[in-house]
Amino acid sequence: MLRRTPTEVKALVPKGERLLSWARTRGEGASFAVATDQALYLPIPQTIRLPWDLVGKATWGDDAVLVVEARLDARGPDRLMRVRLDDPGAFPTVVYERVTSSVVVSERVLLDGEAGVRIVARRAGDGLRWTVTFDAGLDPSDPDVRRQADAALAELRSTLGI
Repeated sequence: MLRRTPTEVKALVPKGERLLSWARTRGEGASFAVATDQALYLPIPQTIRLPWDLVGKATWGDDAVLVVEARLDARGPDRLMRVRLDDPGAFPTVVYERVTSSVVVSERVLLDGEAGVRIVARRAGDGLRWTVTFDAGLDPSDPDVRRQADAALAELRSTLGI
């Protein structure tokens, strides 16, 4: 059964983006979570726009979508957003597909024994956005650790021809 798209949802979708899915949120000040071909819109508490290349992970459970924002600065903590949904429909599936399809490469590289980095390239506009996430216990401000991570990134890009 098709659902009619509310006017409020249409108003959240900027010109040039195509609406893929939406779901009404639960709780006080209920609003809408929206997925377009270019970004995820979450009302926390005001609506924020996350381009798909900045969504590091998204999971569904307990009537809520949990989104982890990809960190561009490895020194900060992960930003976690939990949005409870009412009648999610295809929304969780669309979010999963968009996040998964944005990943071009994801590689774990050991730098020091068991500790290492996760290097990820995601589609971003007309190019790629590379992120390097350091394991707990590694200091990304340490020049030697940074040099090793930069070398690992350069080696991966060279191997892939990117």
